[in-house]
Amino acid sequence: MRVFHLVSFLTLALLATACFNYSRFLAQERGMLNRVSRSNLKSEQKLDSLLASSIRLMETALKPIDPTKGGKLVAQYFNQNQSAMESIATQLNGEFTKMNLLDQGVFTANFIRKPYARQFADLYPKFKKKYQQVQTAAKFIGFFGKAFGKLGKLAELLG
Repeated sequence: MRVFHLVSFLTLALLATACFNYSRFLAQERGMLNRVSRSNLKSEQKLDSLLASSIRLMETALKPIDPTKGGKLVAQYFNQNQSAMESIATQLNGEFTKMNLLDQGVFTANFIRKPYARQFADLYPKFKKKYQQVQTAAKFIGFFGKAFGKLGKLAELLG
């Protein structure tokens, strides 16, 4: 009987820790993205931060957790950060549109050479495959192709 109580207690403790870690993770990402979206950083640096945050989310959601729970985590992340993500994308699109074709090519080439771009390109298809059927994650999956306009075509090519 003691063993049963001990196992039950440990299971509850692990579940509470996992929930707490996800809450803390979401709070940290929300704070970082809000600071970045309001800062005076260059839009390229803001894009770096947005994609780094997205990579952390995808890595967390791709861990062996139930897709339904992972989908809820992704939905919470997107709902909490949608305005900051859109702000960053709007600034980036504005600057990208103002560039001439040569500058756009240079920007895109520099973007592709960054280590996080390759990491994003590796994770996004796996993430999309796992969560495409989970309705709560659909908004996050659709964000990158839509939000970046011309640069969104690059995200589609990477994914």
